Amino acid sequence: MARIVVISDPHLSPTHGFFWDNWRRACAAVNRMSPDAVIVSGDLCINGPESDAEMVFAGHALRSLNPPVYAIPGNHDVGDEPPGQEAGPIIDGQRLQRWNSVFGLDRFAFDLGGWRMIGVNAQLLGSGLPQEKEQMHGLMTNLLGHRRRPCSSCTNRCSFDRRKKARRRRHRSIPNRAPACFTACAPRRLRSSSAAICTATATLCGMGSRHVWAPSTAFLLDAPVDADAAAVVGILSVIFDEDEVRIEVTEVPGLVAYDLAELKEHGRYRYLRDMPSCPPAT
Repeated sequence: MARIVVISDPHLSPTHGFFWDNWRRACAAVNRMSPDAVIVSGDLCINGPESDAEMVFAGHALRSLNPPVYAIPGNHDVGDEPPGQEAGPIIDGQRLQRWNSVFGLDRFAFDLGGWRMIGVNAQLLGSGLPQEKEQMHGLMTNLLGHRRRPCSSCTNRCSFDRRKKARRRRHRSIPNRAPACFTACAPRRLRSSSAAICTATATLCGMGSRHVWAPSTAFLLDAPVDADAAAVVGILSVIFDEDEVRIEVTEVPGLVAYDLAELKEHGRYRYLRDMPSCPPAT
């Protein structure tokens, strides 16, 4: 049996510190649990596409975690795939290099408890960048080259979005223009898939795989699967036992369940300008 913990969307910054205490408490809880590995599944930063300082700060913050840590980026780290939510922060080679200079690589693959763990940079999907082809080659190698191992993947995007308003919020799911080998082949080879761009918790089974959406440590948001999904802040524990996967959501004591819409002043993005200073990472 093996256990990983998924930490989602911490949104760290040396100058915007609403979520810093939540991060500190989450790290303490993870270290008490002593999992075999920790996956931080994107949006480590608030404004990483434009800030070297935020990227370095987030990298330093990961040192508070005692287990081995594997991180993948989100749009707040390397920018959106085009066309993006806004015209400015679109993923490019320079932004990827900023991430890689701090975290080593924007994807991962490792074995744990008889399973193959795969981390995918979803921001590359549909971007047309050379790194997208490199990633797809690696993904196919992992899916097809480890046939005797069940696979589990982690991205910062949902594989799909079942909500009625999904068409207006596609930035939370893998784009339709993503390579067919990801959207068609990956679900058939994966036994477990987790996405962490939303902050409510829901699960959905289909096509021989289980899809899990992890809570954020920073704030509440709606889930991309069902309106009645549990809205929490916390961390996700995934237990791999031979061919079985068990999911446990841990509500860390003391986490503040911030309302993102209120922080943004319902569109004015106050949290990018007026948040309190963040204490130095320890």
